[in-house]
Amino acid sequence: MINRAELLESYAENHVIHRRLFDAEWNRQNTTGLTYSQKSILILLNREGPKQSKHFVTELSITSGGITGITDKLLKEGYIQRSYDVTRDRRAVVYEITESGRSILKELEMVYEKVLTTVFAAISDAEVAMLEHIYRKLTVN
Repeated sequence: MINRAELLESYAENHVIHRRLFDAEWNRQNTTGLTYSQKSILILLNREGPKQSKHFVTELSITSGGITGITDKLLKEGYIQRSYDVTRDRRAVVYEITESGRSILKELEMVYEKVLTTVFAAISDAEVAMLEHIYRKLTVN
């Protein structure tokens, strides 16, 4: 008989291990010096346009202090720029991706594809589809 509690505990442990494998593979294949979180901010800015840092806090579940460190690095490297949203509140700082940011994002997206291919190599396309279906059910809320 299947013990649901034991299976869920095993899943939770294996999820953590798989995430560590993902992080290790990201660090191995990524030569840009940018983190996965920095990539995520570039993706959001590229897809959605200029955003305030509070948007990143909500979307990425990273503290405002963490966002400051991430955006500071991206600003320093010239991948994003800071401006003020004079249409709403002239004090509101917004971040926008630069052409240099778009360029590095293309490289990061290729790294991401390689990492996904590597960390999911052990399962079939059908199992990937099943996994995606399960996660979609779990994240409907």
